[in-house]
Amino acid sequence: MPCLARIPLVLALFALPLLAVPVQAVAGDDDPLQFLAFSTDFDSKCVQRNGVMIYIANKHPSRSMKLVLERWYMDNRTADRGKSLLKPGEEPEPLGCSNIEGGKQEWKVLKSEWAD
Repeated sequence: MPCLARIPLVLALFALPLLAVPVQAVAGDDDPLQFLAFSTDFDSKCVQRNGVMIYIANKHPSRSMKLVLERWYMDNRTADRGKSLLKPGEEPEPLGCSNIEGGKQEWKVLKSEWAD
């Protein structure tokens, strides 16, 4: 039967690496991805393709962000890359339809940084 007095010590040893995480690694105002929002809405050309329009927006109240996006089609990364400068308070930027030529289309963020 294990000694119960040793269990807190063992748990503390496993927790030490977690305590060593620098404060800057925690998501905050320094992380543009925290303020990035993907959304969808109906658009006539996308509805005709059995999909919806995909949008991206910056939800930060005062900072602009620069993004590099990559397009995926039918779960495969394509060679298409897009750069965006998203300013606070602007309308969401349309990326494209969620479904084209019978296949799913999506965008993923390759790089994000504050523009200021």
